[in-house]
Amino acid sequence: MFELLQASISQNQILLTLALALVVAYWLMVIIGVLDLDTDVPEVLMDGDGLTDLTHDASTGSIWLSTGRALGFSQVPIVVWASFLILFMWFISLVLNQFWNPEATTIRALILLVPNFLISAIITKIVTIPVAKLFAAMSENDPEAEEVIGRTGTVTTMEADESYGQVEIAGKGAPLLINVRTHPGAGALKKGTSVTVLAAGPDHHFYYIESSPS
Repeated sequence: MFELLQASISQNQILLTLALALVVAYWLMVIIGVLDLDTDVPEVLMDGDGLTDLTHDASTGSIWLSTGRALGFSQVPIVVWASFLILFMWFISLVLNQFWNPEATTIRALILLVPNFLISAIITKIVTIPVAKLFAAMSENDPEAEEVIGRTGTVTTMEADESYGQVEIAGKGAPLLINVRTHPGAGALKKGTSVTVLAAGPDHHFYYIESSPS
């Protein structure tokens, strides 16, 4: 265990360890409700069939689209894809440096990043295939498909304010969980507060809410 800790904070591993620490911190904050989880696939990858090129630069958009399909981040939120990639790169870096860089030279460690990324990207794509199916199933129950404006729900995050928050609304089947914001200056609404959905924000990425009358 101590050897693993030493390897994790070695000069050739420390950057990936810090990146993994940020990933863990992000997901912990999502779990406790401090941050919202954006479940949208990057918009530059969306079109009529679910994927599109960038209209302002067709060439760049085509390359980005092809890269997204090849690596797998066109089907899942980029933060999910990146989290898996960093996790696998961290682990594979430990293995590669243990067997092919016992002298712990920086140059060899940098060279090993190339096969590390390729292997990690392949594993990430394989792992995110079932995850993509999960998000596809979730999108079928997206709040946009069911009218939520004017309905009441309950704040599920620690609080909801003008920068973040989530509200649960009873739906026809499973409850709907939507990202919400309060209007500037309206003040924060604590967890468990009954609220009313007022209007959709830009591109329906979130909804404005206010406290429901008692």
